[in-house]
Amino acid sequence: MKLNRLLFLVMLTFTMLVIAACSGEASSEGGNDENGESSGDGEFVIKAGHAASQDHFQHATFEKFKEVVEENSDGRIKVEIYPNSQLGGEREMIEAIQLGNLTMAAPSSAPLASFSEAMLLWDLPYLFPDAETAHRILDGEVGQTVLDSLEENGLKGLVYWENGFRHFTNNVRPVSSTDDLKGIKMRTLENPLQVEAWSSAGVNATPIAFNELYSSLQQGTVDAQETPLALMYSMKFYEVQDYLTLTGHMYSPWPVIISPAFYDSLPDDLQQVVFDAAVESQEYNRQLSAEDEENSLQLLEDEGMEVIELTEEQRDEFKSKMEVVYEDIANQAGQDLFEQLMDELE
Repeated sequence: MKLNRLLFLVMLTFTMLVIAACSGEASSEGGNDENGESSGDGEFVIKAGHAASQDHFQHATFEKFKEVVEENSDGRIKVEIYPNSQLGGEREMIEAIQLGNLTMAAPSSAPLASFSEAMLLWDLPYLFPDAETAHRILDGEVGQTVLDSLEENGLKGLVYWENGFRHFTNNVRPVSSTDDLKGIKMRTLENPLQVEAWSSAGVNATPIAFNELYSSLQQGTVDAQETPLALMYSMKFYEVQDYLTLTGHMYSPWPVIISPAFYDSLPDDLQQVVFDAAVESQEYNRQLSAEDEENSLQLLEDEGMEVIELTEEQRDEFKSKMEVVYEDIANQAGQDLFEQLMDELE
């Protein structure tokens, strides 16, 4: 009797192990992977992260992307959105895509320059006179070349969404010239050439991750920052900043990046769905950006910020100081690509 019981237990254990192994194989083949390559019911899942708040138009753009992808794929692709740096800062999200732990993001171009030096082109101060020119260049040959350069580093660029023209704020004094910048501690984007450009203009510049910026301003680690107006308002920087100078010193795009492994795993028709959704949401994003740029300035004033508008001469002074990085950026991004960009701007 004991022998029969023992034999029964051995066979039961063996059967459970076989079932578990088969289940594991099915799970693996179904791709129920954390980075969202596909779920057990055969659907693909895009896990997307961004640093802006849910009140900002970047989140609305991701929502538009989700709507278009899910509708045009007939539910074969699901999109999960994680806003407000829930999955880390922009650099961390870029690295997570490389490692396969995240599917998609739309970070600032500056941290992406650590992964492709061609991205440095978008850090050129006073490069674009207006949004229309920026769109023409980004959607053209140079813009595509810069996106394509990401593939050498485990990232795939789809399109450029818009963050907007960046402006300067601080809580020390009104700033209308570079002389006014002296002694001000300023947060810059995570890029050495950004630090160089602003240091040349006169501030004590230091790079800080965006998800740490509000607390750094609140605690006095830095006195100043520079972001587009809509981002200033949605992140409530008016609570810790008193003065806004409309420098318009840089146009900031959001390159939309996706995991190449995930993208390549999609059938051809679903690859097209994802790409087309990125393009459609780009148009939506630029419309929202233009609307929010106009509205946010008034909202920031209503919250008590003092707004300083620069004359053309004052803007030229900022430009002359910050253009010190042009040669370094040309050398690092590639002289041929830099010259092609300058030709397209003429």
